Amino acid sequence: MAKHLTDTDISNVCELLDDWPTDAKLTWDKLVEAVAHDYKLTTTRQTLQKQSRIKSAYTEVKKLVSGNSPKAVAARNRHLPSSLKAAADQLEKKERTIQRLEAENSQLLEQFHTWLYNATQHGISIEQLNEPLETKQKK
Repeated sequence: MAKHLTDTDISNVCELLDDWPTDAKLTWDKLVEAVAHDYKLTTTRQTLQKQSRIKSAYTEVKKLVSGNSPKAVAARNRHLPSSLKAAADQLEKKERTIQRLEAENSQLLEQFHTWLYNATQHGISIEQLNEPLETKQKK
């Protein structure tokens, strides 16, 4: 039975997608298999698709793998020695990770601004929002 995904699980799946080889077919079922293999996490396609971070990372990698993106066309036209190809692939994976993280950061900032606006509309001050969380004391 599939379990709910934690933030760590979601991050792991996104990193797995960042590292997905551009010459390998990507499907939801293949992703489920890869998650089970790499992280020993039993999940389903539906569980993965519900997570917006995973879904957007999947969509970006799918575009790259399908060969429809400008980067994929450039990669196909690139003829490099194996050592340079390995370095180029590694660099491309890092760039994909950076792009995904920048998009996630932008979405989080937008969410923060929405919350801040709604909080001020309901009479909650910034000082109240910035109050530290209470810590539980041991008895």
